Amino acid sequence: MQTKTGAGLWHRVLAAALTLAPVPAWAADPPQAVLPSGRVLAPVGDVAATPNFPTQVVASGDVLAVLDGGANKAQSLRLYAAGDLAPQGGIATLKTKEGRRAAPGATVAQGKPGAAEDEGDAGTIKGQSLFQGLAAGPDGTLYATGGDSDDLLALRRQGGTLRLVRRYALQWQPFPRSQYPYQYAGNWQQPRHFYPDSVVIGPRGRHAYVSGMLSNSVARIDLQSGATAYLHAGSYPYAVALADGARRLVVSDWGGNGVTVIDRAAWKVLGEVPTGPVLGPRSAGAGAHPTALAAQPGTPLVWVADANLDRIVAVDTRSLKAVRSIDDAPYPGAPPGSYPDALAVANGRLFVANAGNDDVAIYDLKTGRRVALVPTGWYPTSLAVQNDALDVVSAKGMGSGPNVHHQWVGDFMHGLLQRVDLRELPAHAAAWTRQALDHNGFGAAQRRVLAAANARATAWLHGHIRHVVFILRENKTFDEALGKYPGAGPWADPKLDLYGPRELPNLYTMAEHGALFVHFYADGEVTSQGHQWTTAGSDSDVVQRTWPLYYSDRGYIANSGWTQSLAPDARGARNPHAIYQSLSALGHWSNPWITYPARLFLFNDLLAHHVSFEDFGEFASRNRIGDISPALRQHLAVDYPAWDRLVLDTDRAAIAQEWLRAHPLPRVLYIWLPDDHTAGRAPCLPSPDSYVANNDLATAQVIHAVSRLPQWKHTLVLLTEDDAQSGADHIDAHRTFAVAAGPWVKPGMLVTRHLSQVDLLRTIEAVAGIAPMSQWDANAHVLDGIWRVHPDAAQTQVLPMEFALQRNPGTCPADSPFAAMPVAQVPGDMRLAAQSPEAARRYTPTELLKISGPEQMRQVWLATKGPQAYAAMLAHVQALAARQHRPVSSLIAGKDADD
Repeated sequence: MQTKTGAGLWHRVLAAALTLAPVPAWAADPPQAVLPSGRVLAPVGDVAATPNFPTQVVASGDVLAVLDGGANKAQSLRLYAAGDLAPQGGIATLKTKEGRRAAPGATVAQGKPGAAEDEGDAGTIKGQSLFQGLAAGPDGTLYATGGDSDDLLALRRQGGTLRLVRRYALQWQPFPRSQYPYQYAGNWQQPRHFYPDSVVIGPRGRHAYVSGMLSNSVARIDLQSGATAYLHAGSYPYAVALADGARRLVVSDWGGNGVTVIDRAAWKVLGEVPTGPVLGPRSAGAGAHPTALAAQPGTPLVWVADANLDRIVAVDTRSLKAVRSIDDAPYPGAPPGSYPDALAVANGRLFVANAGNDDVAIYDLKTGRRVALVPTGWYPTSLAVQNDALDVVSAKGMGSGPNVHHQWVGDFMHGLLQRVDLRELPAHAAAWTRQALDHNGFGAAQRRVLAAANARATAWLHGHIRHVVFILRENKTFDEALGKYPGAGPWADPKLDLYGPRELPNLYTMAEHGALFVHFYADGEVTSQGHQWTTAGSDSDVVQRTWPLYYSDRGYIANSGWTQSLAPDARGARNPHAIYQSLSALGHWSNPWITYPARLFLFNDLLAHHVSFEDFGEFASRNRIGDISPALRQHLAVDYPAWDRLVLDTDRAAIAQEWLRAHPLPRVLYIWLPDDHTAGRAPCLPSPDSYVANNDLATAQVIHAVSRLPQWKHTLVLLTEDDAQSGADHIDAHRTFAVAAGPWVKPGMLVTRHLSQVDLLRTIEAVAGIAPMSQWDANAHVLDGIWRVHPDAAQTQVLPMEFALQRNPGTCPADSPFAAMPVAQVPGDMRLAAQSPEAARRYTPTELLKISGPEQMRQVWLATKGPQAYAAMLAHVQALAARQHRPVSSLIAGKDADD
């Protein structure tokens, strides 16, 4: 057991976790890390690394079983010794046709469904995925839910292996149209999924009860015969639990606003119990997001975590009423953001994992008072209490770091398993609680200091800034776009630069004449998170837990925060205007209502406070049946194209400019210009550098149009990216850039203060005079220290593109808008594509968001600079790792670890 830690040791631990080699645990001095938001991680107790995004931990005898469900196509179920957290073996699954051997040390004996005969390669279960459900039977058998594999796996320990002894198939069940969601929320042109996501084992181990996320139902499986009965439950059922001496089965309704209570023996629904406000079909407010459940022994009570409301509600399963609630806010009056998502009841106490605040709150069940906060890793997702020990898994572990080996931020962060000796709680409760609060910036003194500083900054803004133009672009790290910017000094690494002053002349000019934020971070990892962080100051628990399913191609809808077609071949599926103008043209379409954070989005807040605004391209909230309110619709540029690689950003900019000529500048103007995302090497689409350069030109055109208005003198322009998932960065995989510009911004400012997207949102709120929406923007900084004494209201200039737009090689469809565009001369030896299936992959407009960050990065490097430059960049990565005294193996993760 290791007792001291450091960066090198932590990375060795992470590398070891990938192969299930022995992973050290710590008895003291756990590692510390700073999150993109500036919050600090310092988990207490013993810790060990796990694979990416663990979602469940279960104590079973002398082992802890940990299930991970990250964005890789391979998931795993791993065993750790309950005493010292040493790895004990496990299984890996791979949702591909051919399967793959697991890493050394991950062993499983695979059997035929319903039998125990060995079959296939040891260490992998072919054609299988895992989601977030895990339970242990009384005989030690482990049961894991298969997500889009639509099955329940039964596994038993045998020596140093896990043996797959049975698969139980589960079938999709129809549900009434009167229940949200009003249609199946999956691809209608593929088989429909039951999508098992939680499991509990009944008395004497006879039955398993499994919830089906996309089937709005729960299954009862006879574990001996395999006979399965189904019962309709609430929408998006999440967790299942037995209560009242196992007489009741309780199901939390993630897409509803409460729980469904079932008579287990009679197998019938007794009723639904709301734990949040009762909602009708046209309710526009966000849901309560009931997630985790925990029964209180010796009573008919079951505790329900309303993740979106930061409260835990006790439901009496006999009277079918909510009888008690506990406020899970970190401090009095805190806005939402704790996101309680795991529960346990033991020894008269309620244990609550707060995914948003990186801690476990412990409450006394008699008084409801908080006993302590226990610091954890980043985004705790599950906990278990057994034998005076608290076991916790955190999905994002200790966060990220430099991704100089082109790792994708979505799957190279490893999880964390943590064990806390509860016998130490009386001695450490006060100190742990203080640490948890202070590391989040929630201490009373911290909040007073920040409030005073923000009040001063806001007072200055109200005297000088009346309008904010916020421009959001797509998927760039700092080094990827500004690695060659000379003014950034050591904050930039030119050898990781992919697009420089040739493609980004206007961005470089903005940085020179405005304020460039070099220590600036995206708060999320991917697109579906990023757009919630920049519009809500938070991303919901639904988005956090479901985005890995889409990015690993596990049968879930794309970027679940958006309205989109569920029938890809529908006549309007690729119409960039259909989401606002003709939903019926999409065929079947998804309603993102379930994904919304508690206080919705900036636009809802502006509307409620009668602050003028216009939204160009960003999503807008819908009600439970998918309608946008008429009042909100008045502020949407409905003729502005949504995501579509066939539309250039200069065309989007022209729409915005035309609108500005006809309307007064609102207090907040929000514009999405997504083309710097690129389309990789997709045939007959613009080359990556063409997309980036066109995006740069469009950005300058919009700002220039604003600078010609009389309101320009009192306008602030903020520019940033939605996430940082497509490139490398020598400081952190979450690092991107932000630029502030306008008459009152000092030229040539290099802002080195640690800031993130929520600080920009907090500044917009300050200008608009509205309150924060979440705990993150409530504790963020209003920008200051970048202002001139006297404004310079000169119009901005637009630097032209330095080269003509070019398209990628390949055959063009007859209706392609880019067919006449010159064909780019791709640098380097194009035979590389034939030699490497991975390099030969192509993007298409409808598949682009399904391509992982590493593959996007490979393609844009190869297409823009060629194989030699790509090889040189990789060599630089090796040298950089050596200079930082970091083992190269620690920089290889996710998909790269398997190459």
